[in-house]
Order: sequence, then C-alpha cells, then structure tokens
Amino acid sequence: MRSVSFASAVALCLCLAPEMLAQGGGGRWRRPEEITNRTGAFFTDIAGPTADGDKVADLATLELARTAKSANQMVVLYLVDGGDDQDTREQFESTLFANDELGIELKFFHCARIDLAKEPALKTKYTKQAPLFVVFDASGKPVELSMSGYKPQTSALSKLLEKQAAGTVKPSLAGFAKTYGGIIQDLEQVLSKKKQALQKQAKAGGDQGKRAEADKDVKALEAEEQKILTKEKDLLSKVRLPERDAKAQRVGAPRWGGRGGAPGGGAPGAGGGAGAGGGTGSGRGAAPAGGTNGG
Repeated sequence: MRSVSFASAVALCLCLAPEMLAQGGGGRWRRPEEITNRTGAFFTDIAGPTADGDKVADLATLELARTAKSANQMVVLYLVDGGDDQDTREQFESTLFANDELGIELKFFHCARIDLAKEPALKTKYTKQAPLFVVFDASGKPVELSMSGYKPQTSALSKLLEKQAAGTVKPSLAGFAKTYGGIIQDLEQVLSKKKQALQKQAKAGGDQGKRAEADKDVKALEAEEQKILTKEKDLLSKVRLPERDAKAQRVGAPRWGGRGGAPGGGAPGAGGGAGAGGGTGSGRGAAPAGGTNGG
C-alpha cells in the first residue's frame, strides 16, 4: 500500500491543524465528507444464505454472490457477531479501515456485512473464524481471511483484495489505489486551505484590503480544486466501479462525541449513514440486482 512521505504528512497536518484544534486536539480531526465518501469502507447489511435447522447453504449461493459472478464482478463478505462487545468491535473496525487505500480498493467490490447474531446456523459454522472476510473474485472463487479475536489485519486484507482482483483490475488494484490515494490527499489539502480562506473572507467584514486578498485566495484554491477533480475524473473514466448501494453505511468511522456518534457505528443492521457516491460517479458500472458496493 502507498506510503505517505514525511514531507507530505507534515504538510497535511499543518493544513489540518486548525480543524484538529477545533475538534479538541488529540491528533484527530473530522475529515470532510467529500474525503470520507472517497476513502471510507461502506458495507450493506444482508441476510445469510438459506438455512434448514443447523444446516446452512454455502455463501456462494447468496444472490449477491451469484449475480456478481454473472456480471464478472467481485464481492467482499464481512461476517461479524453483532452480539459481541460493541467497543471491541468498533475499535477493531476503526483500526482495520483507517487506511485510505484499503477503502479505495474496496470500491471495486460489492461489500456486504452479515450479522452472525441473527444467523444461528451460520454462526455455528463460522463462530471460531469471525470476524471473517470472504472475498470472491470475478469468477466467483472465494478466499477466506479470519481475524479471530478481533485482531485487525489491514495489510493482509489489502493483499487478499489485490490477489482476487488480479486480471480484473488492470494494471493492478494496488497501483490504482496508490494513484487515487495521492489525488485524494491533494484534494483534502486544498479543501482544508479553501475552508480557511473562506473563514478569512467572512471575517474580513468591511476591510476591502483583507477581503480582496481573501477573494484572491479563494479563487486560486477553487481553480486548484477543479484541476484535481478533473484529474480524478480522468482516472475514474479508465475503470469500471460497481455502484454503491443506497443502503450502504460506513464501517469503522470514528465516534465523535461519544457512543453512537458516528454513522454506521452501531451493531450490524442498526442503521447509520448511507454512503453517497462522493461526486465520483465517472466510470461506474451497473450493480447486479440486489448488489452492494463498498465504495
């Protein structure tokens, strides 16, 4: 996955410092929705496969898996027990999905979450492996990755996604994530600078000199933002991303202001913020019927 240079990290922190302070410091800041919509991990809650008593059908029989296979698209299933400790589960998810490039890679997959607490037969089968990720390639072949004990393995999940996407995403999923991650980082810096310039503009009041300077800064930053968005549109036009399901919710979002403060922060199936497209609709392919997408 993409490594951010020390200089870039320092520059980003300097740009976001005022927002970090506004959120109470501590090195955390509320990122703009324009950014989290592009980098967040979005999953749709679905029911498990058909069960008959303690017998349950294979995950490959799910409608999502079958329709994605017929459309030559990929799927990520996230099996987790909603009955487990909420703090433990949310800390696991926030750590696992903190990496922007993992969120970008998930955009190529239909992402769904299954609550084992609501699926007794499925829970019996997978309880020792959960939290469990099952990643289907475009041919419908699944590979499992267990994170039993709520031990996040961001790198392992990313490598699995890249392996399953090989031959489907060209030249490579990792390469796309690195390139797109850089564009998003540039956009975040510009958005932060523009927010500060707009604040100066608002505070200028009747001071014509300060207002003229602020107006100039805002205009320049808006032009820079448009250049970045054009670069993004060009990149996305070269790939085919499945549509994000309207019911998808972000998983792993930081909780602001205590428990339940973040979209998608509750138990699986508990609702939460629906994921928007983030204004990056170029190059998207149609989703299979009943399909879901993580990006």
